[in-house]
Amino acid sequence: MKVKKYMVNDIKEALEQIKKDLGEDAVILSTRSIKKGGFLGIGAKRYLEVTAVCEDKSHQDRVENNEVYKFQELLVKNKEKRQEEEIRELKQMIQEMRSMLSINKQSDLPQNIQKLFKALQTHDVDPVVISRIIEYIRIAYGDIAIDEAFRQKLAEYIIPFMRTEVPQLEKVILLVGPTGVGKTTTLAKLAARLKLVEKKQIAILTLDTYRIAATEQLKTYATIMDIPLRVAYTPREARLELDAMRDFDSVLIDTAGRSQNNDIQMSELKALAETISPHICFLVASMNCKYSDFKDIMNRFAVAKYTHVILTKMDETKSYGHIINVPQSSNAPIAFITNGQRVPEDIIEANARELAYIFSKEVLKVAQSG
Repeated sequence: MKVKKYMVNDIKEALEQIKKDLGEDAVILSTRSIKKGGFLGIGAKRYLEVTAVCEDKSHQDRVENNEVYKFQELLVKNKEKRQEEEIRELKQMIQEMRSMLSINKQSDLPQNIQKLFKALQTHDVDPVVISRIIEYIRIAYGDIAIDEAFRQKLAEYIIPFMRTEVPQLEKVILLVGPTGVGKTTTLAKLAARLKLVEKKQIAILTLDTYRIAATEQLKTYATIMDIPLRVAYTPREARLELDAMRDFDSVLIDTAGRSQNNDIQMSELKALAETISPHICFLVASMNCKYSDFKDIMNRFAVAKYTHVILTKMDETKSYGHIINVPQSSNAPIAFITNGQRVPEDIIEANARELAYIFSKEVLKVAQSG
């Protein structure tokens, strides 16, 4: 890793130097305001100290700055804290499953229902939902044939477990979520939908200034679609930019990815959401993460008061359980699902019936192979 500190007048100057020295893949670790010069503190000038880091492929096994060590120590502490919370959640999950599932052993189930049970587990479905589905099928059918007729019955039964809603994409629309889930690409897809299909007057505002390449990527999309793009560095600047763009039909706002395990970042996100007061807030979450992390993301990002969920990377996973897990972890409905990198093609509106049939088809594939 290459770590470098900069003494600059403002964040814009820092970004220019970081991009020049470390490249577009650099990431800002920290910023702080300091005073320098003067006599006994009198006449000192205020500067911004910015610490940035990027991967040095020729020295991957070395750490060249103590800031990285501090950063790693913080990650370890956060991980230990989250592990304790996960243990508590796991104990609660086990208690819920025992109370709901009257069958003491899987071996008590008919063979094909056992296969269905394991298939639902393979798709990382919430254990409580699995117990409800299996208990219903056992009572209603006794045993099942894993065929097309049963797939339709399963799909119809699980529709009520799902919750979907596609909102009107109007006014201020904020996208939040963890790092690496595809927020920027998803925003571009929504922008294309509004601009090219619905013929709306839209603008883009980005606060993702910590990842140098993100702004450049968004600029490329905006230029191709002839959409104005502005950059804000603080929530206050974002509020001023939004006031200046109030005549647009919609303003889409991109944000930096944040770790749900970082309390400071979650506090910053809460302050941002409160300052912006979006009409719609999409939580963007990936389908290719395990359920314990997915549930934690749903819970922790509630500080942003998200109204809808967008599930991404459907094309990168064989586990479809999260389309049925969202209502178990959040009150927000699924609005869209993305299934590729193409802009604007690879995004679909969420429909409970269609998703139920897709989900049941994939579950039965696993059950048949078992």
